[in-house]
Amino acid sequence: MNESDNFSASSLWGLNIYPLRTALDREFHARPYENVQPPLRVMHLVMVTEPPQAEQTHEHVARLCEHFGVAAPMPGDTAHFRTRCNETLSLKWERHQEFSTYTFFLSGVFVEPFSDIFETLLPAAWLGSIPGDLLVAIRLAFEPATTPARTLAQLHEIFGTTHLVGAQVISGNASVYSDFLADHNGFSHILVQDHRLTGHQPGRLVQRLLDIETYRAMAILGFPRMRYLTQELSRMEQHLSALTASLAQDSDPEHDKKILQELMRLAGETEHISAMAAYRSSAGRAYHALVQHRLKELRETRIEGLPPIHEFLERRFAPAMRTIEAAHERLERLSQRVARAATLLRTTVDVALAEQNSARLASMNQRVKLQLRLQEMVEGLSVVVIGYYLTSLLGYCYKALAHMGVPINVDIAIAATIPFVLLGIGLTVRWRRKKLMATHTGPA
Repeated sequence: MNESDNFSASSLWGLNIYPLRTALDREFHARPYENVQPPLRVMHLVMVTEPPQAEQTHEHVARLCEHFGVAAPMPGDTAHFRTRCNETLSLKWERHQEFSTYTFFLSGVFVEPFSDIFETLLPAAWLGSIPGDLLVAIRLAFEPATTPARTLAQLHEIFGTTHLVGAQVISGNASVYSDFLADHNGFSHILVQDHRLTGHQPGRLVQRLLDIETYRAMAILGFPRMRYLTQELSRMEQHLSALTASLAQDSDPEHDKKILQELMRLAGETEHISAMAAYRSSAGRAYHALVQHRLKELRETRIEGLPPIHEFLERRFAPAMRTIEAAHERLERLSQRVARAATLLRTTVDVALAEQNSARLASMNQRVKLQLRLQEMVEGLSVVVIGYYLTSLLGYCYKALAHMGVPINVDIAIAATIPFVLLGIGLTVRWRRKKLMATHTGPA
């Protein structure tokens, strides 16, 4: 941090400074281009790291700085660090979310562009213990404009292959050659020939070339997994098609229950795969966009007899990215199909339940009608029984009156009373039923 990073209240009329202003300003200048000039050789390593290894990379860089006797990066204070190890060798280290890069710049005249010079300058123990897994290893040689132009045969001899890619870049101010193929030591090679580069153009060109290789490798990091995922998707789609076809058949609750269990298992498996593939797919799209942007900045011009860099990547890199995108879209469609199948099953079950409820209600209606008929029969018998007992009670009254000397024929009196008793009881029962119905169901 320099003095300009510390804002005092008096520097801006006493205004309150936004807490993140300094951090936001630094972010725009976090990755400046190296100020390098040919002749130059570069070794670039990309190590894929897990979150627990982030602090280890910081400590590892600090050990290299201690070896050369230079200042180390402050612990936990930066993810971008550059230092000059000696008069000719310098280091640029960057820590990203998924990977860390180690870029070594060696100035000085050279004869063999891709020699093992860096292995002699750096501690072997340090090189062999870099945290993470190696993904990209590049040796880049930058020849000055005074170097005689090489023929195509000489280039084939230097790279050891006839499958070269090359183009003039930055409006013809430089030429770039590469095979994009790792040698027996694991390094891919890039040869840059300066023609008329000025100022910071060499540094920007080197950074763009390294970025293309770095982001290209990171973009297709999920390609093997997506290719395996394609096979799994085929199996899951066939299983889903079989489950969907079985929904059209006549089924019972047990059959629907089994299908629902299979759909739930398939949905869980789909979501699990989608969760693993979603980040890799979105990260691949982001890295792919960065590669396309860096290629555009090269402003390539074709060299006769060689495919340019963008054409090579379009033929090899673009299909891999389309495969990743297709697998991701296929996974999204499978998830939607599983949801639609579950909805269809739920609709089928709802229809079956509605039919069962309708049949149950019809059966209940029949039972209610039967109960009503039985109740009416019971009421009729109740009127007779109550009438019998009430008439018997009145008979005792009539007999008592006859013993008291009242001139009454008991049998005729009882016979004459029976119709009035039955009528009264029947009217009373009917009145009570109407009152009970009005109380529970409201007025008609």
